[in-house]
Amino acid sequence: MTARHSKLIEKALKRTGFVEHTSHHKQYTYYTISGVKSKVKTFISHGKNDYGDFLLSKIAQQLKLTKAELLKFVDSEMSRIEYEVILRSKGYID
Repeated sequence: MTARHSKLIEKALKRTGFVEHTSHHKQYTYYTISGVKSKVKTFISHGKNDYGDFLLSKIAQQLKLTKAELLKFVDSEMSRIEYEVILRSKGYID
């Protein structure tokens, strides 16, 4: 079973250009390197410590990544530029 701590996920999101918008969950929206708001967003629960396989898969879907790509993203093995290349190749940003 794969698991990652929620704080590690939040740190990776902020490092790669996501901006937090607080509601009943912490919502993160991706802003491109050029500062353009995208439609890519995800939610992080306030009370959840570790995210297991199921929740990691959901976050991967929201971030438009495979689960393997998500693990690289969270573990700081993927740069913001690499993430944008993936989003561009899949047609999520221009």
